[in-house]
Amino acid sequence: MNGKRFSKEKRRGGFYLALAVCLTAVGIAAWSTYDSVTSYTAPQSSQQETADPEDPEARKKPSQEEETSKASPSAAEPSPAPTPKPAEEESSQAQEAAGEPSPTQEPAREEPSQAESSGEETVTPQETQVPANAPLYEISAKFIWPVASRQVSQAYSAGAPVYSQTMKDWRIHTGTDLSAQAGEEVLACANGQVLETATDPLLGNLVTIEHGDFVFSYCGLGEDFAVSPGDTVAQGQVIGTVTAVPQESAESPHLHLEVRRDQVCLDPQSLLEGTWQ
Repeated sequence: MNGKRFSKEKRRGGFYLALAVCLTAVGIAAWSTYDSVTSYTAPQSSQQETADPEDPEARKKPSQEEETSKASPSAAEPSPAPTPKPAEEESSQAQEAAGEPSPTQEPAREEPSQAESSGEETVTPQETQVPANAPLYEISAKFIWPVASRQVSQAYSAGAPVYSQTMKDWRIHTGTDLSAQAGEEVLACANGQVLETATDPLLGNLVTIEHGDFVFSYCGLGEDFAVSPGDTVAQGQVIGTVTAVPQESAESPHLHLEVRRDQVCLDPQSLLEGTWQ
């Protein structure tokens, strides 16, 4: 009786021991499985939390892999092979290097100036040009006496011969002798241009001046002429001084004045007095 009871209790104790061992094994297996599952799902859950669409910060910041792929597209795509340049392009580049314009290159267009763009005409100063036929001087309205005395010592003979005290003969007096002092200044009778300065054996040093249509010869002057051929003189300008006339040296000092128009001798006195017609 006691032996059966002990056997039952022993079997019951073994059952509970086996049950405890089984429960322990099941618990250990469950814990191991839970730990493995937790370790496996932890990275995925962290990635999902990073890329959570509901998180605004996650939408603003791309992942490191996306930034790397965007920053270096050339690493993923192969670079294209260089395309050979056509011969025309190479020749144009050679011309540009040599400083020659390319045949297809258009010339640079000049930009209009500010005055042209605004429509205003540019006014350039023009040089004053003297006409070729313009007179060199203004013709005087009347003549003045060339010496201060205004006295005639020997008149124009108008083609009639008169006796010469110096030459001791009869000859035509082609001019008018005006009394003057030796060394007295001789004035131009009008505006004009000097045609000649010369020395004549009979008339001495003389200055020939054109006064409009008339040609005046001032004779018996000193050696120092105050004007030169080509000079333009004004009325009353000094042209020389009184000295002597070789063919009239026996007479008192005077100025011998001759006037011609179209190579014809005229009476100088009538021109000086304004009575010539």
